[in-house]
Amino acid sequence: MTAVSTITPHLATLECPAVLRALPGWLVWRYEQVAGEEKPRKVPYYTAGGKRHGVQGRPEDRQQLTSFDAARSAAIRRGLDGVGFCPMPEWGVVALDFDGALLDGGLHPDVERLVAGTYAEWSPSGQGVRAFMRGEIGNRKDHRRIPFGFETFSSKGFVTFTGNALPITELTDSTNTVADITPDVLELCTVRFGRATPDADLGGPTAVEPLGLTPEQLREALDVLDPSMGHDPWLKVGMALHHETSGEGFELWDEWSSRGHQYPGRDALMPRWDSFGRGGQRPTTAHLLVRMANDQGAHIDIAQLESADDFDVITPTTPAQPTSDKPSRFKVVPAGEFASGKPPTWLVKDVLPAADLMLLIGESQAGKSFVALDLAAAVARGVEWRGKRVRQGRVVYIAAEGAAGVRNRLKAYASVNDLDLLTLNIGVIPAAPNLLMREDALEVCREIIAAGGADLVIIDTFAQVTPGANENAAEDMGKALANCRGFNVALRCPVLLVHHMGKDASRGARGWSGLKAAADAELEVLRMPTGRMLRVSKQKDGEDGLSWGFDLDQVPVGQDEDGEVITSCVVREAALPAVQQVREFGRRMGKWEAFVVAAINEIAQSQTAGIELSAVIDAAVALGPKPEEGKRDTRKQHAKRALQALCDEPDSPYFVEDGCLSLG
Repeated sequence: MTAVSTITPHLATLECPAVLRALPGWLVWRYEQVAGEEKPRKVPYYTAGGKRHGVQGRPEDRQQLTSFDAARSAAIRRGLDGVGFCPMPEWGVVALDFDGALLDGGLHPDVERLVAGTYAEWSPSGQGVRAFMRGEIGNRKDHRRIPFGFETFSSKGFVTFTGNALPITELTDSTNTVADITPDVLELCTVRFGRATPDADLGGPTAVEPLGLTPEQLREALDVLDPSMGHDPWLKVGMALHHETSGEGFELWDEWSSRGHQYPGRDALMPRWDSFGRGGQRPTTAHLLVRMANDQGAHIDIAQLESADDFDVITPTTPAQPTSDKPSRFKVVPAGEFASGKPPTWLVKDVLPAADLMLLIGESQAGKSFVALDLAAAVARGVEWRGKRVRQGRVVYIAAEGAAGVRNRLKAYASVNDLDLLTLNIGVIPAAPNLLMREDALEVCREIIAAGGADLVIIDTFAQVTPGANENAAEDMGKALANCRGFNVALRCPVLLVHHMGKDASRGARGWSGLKAAADAELEVLRMPTGRMLRVSKQKDGEDGLSWGFDLDQVPVGQDEDGEVITSCVVREAALPAVQQVREFGRRMGKWEAFVVAAINEIAQSQTAGIELSAVIDAAVALGPKPEEGKRDTRKQHAKRALQALCDEPDSPYFVEDGCLSLG
């Protein structure tokens, strides 16, 4: 285990108000002297390493900010000078910075009056004061000491956090309180900054009437949205629910959020919910919620929202009166008749459903394109795949990335399986259409139909057919997915998108979080030190968590112009990889210990310190087999015990500190 280089007693006992502790906006900092400057600067760093600069508030910034506990642990372990808080506009929290507030007789009485009743602390120098309040008053500064400097932070920058609470904070029992902005603070802003802060009066946000959505319509909207979406849109969903329900819809937000991978818990959600609508800014309304939901397939028509009084004309004895010759979409079907309907159909049983859209994701060099071709060939030949029944059909493979590589992979597959490629029912499009353009999508459909149609279309890779798109933007990705679904309409066949894994493998596909929600199935290709595996990470109408091991065997496929051998690879079935070498513990690991190590390995690709234990447990649970129907789910208990056993091993590379896992 790597020794802790420095433990500062102050950091070891550092605490903060629960409202701030719950916000994922924390980093670490240290003093750095710059040539020519008298005082050292406080330079912010992410807990996983790297300076924070130039990208404040953007997704790549937010993804690297952490919890308070993780930041504190990282600061202690790395011997840094402290932790810092990065405010974001949607949180409704403002930091007030009073510079030079210390007089000979103690704290300036005006500062003491302004911060009484909320959490306030001394700055690292001991000469200034930092206070935290609820509200939005922008980012302003006035360094004139008349008689003290004054600055506000609510949407950018960072503020140091010392935990050295003021005597007035302890006297008023406010060490765990973040109070609303007071009229006195607003008056100070007016005096110091020359005018009142826009829209920041205590009368609340600009009056915008709710749409009048029913609870059923709100649930319809939430049902199609992925609660594991990015942090910003997730918060905006909460804000929209808060406004639409006049603050009464917390249960809706909590229930929906609890289905996500990063659910912080009810206690963490409540202070955020309470902060919505307090900032004075124009509220986020249900218009945004409806637009997000309709983009994901919901059918909520704002224009058709009517009063409940319109239903007075219907009584329990009113007969059904169809308004057209078309059969009703809402016919009541008896349970027995409904249950006897056709079960889901599959191209590859339990792996590739005959649905609309599927994802196959993996890191670069993991082998995802080889797996895609292996599945494609099984469908084209109608042969079993890993003992799973396969429905034979024609496959069209859009080789948008590395067409020459696909050519060699086909040759290798044919060589190993003793096939004549002329008999293999796979068609290849060796070009990259732009699926952000309807014209390209339509042309691809026309060419596929002209070539005899398809029972499966594979697009490799999704990034290559969305040139110039913002992968994190719902608008760009939604447009591309809409054109992919157009393939389903025109060709009546599923589409499999081969896509890259994100930087944090534990979060799945790269880019927009709604991508997984839009897919009927998601397959993950993972490369580990001891082998490779394919895992079903989502199966809408089947069992997820299934996994298979595989290796890539090198196969000669010809010679180049210099007479040197050209090789490619084929997928070979193999045992599931051992995720940790036995020598590291000197014994064979149990099944759940192996799942825990695999989970740690995935998360550690982007983070090696301050890993939240809940993230490890959740990832291990996802790897483990689901309990049989009717039996109690004990996966979480198994994962916790396995993690504890691994940490307790002599010379273990893992250790827990302040509720987080670090790697030695």
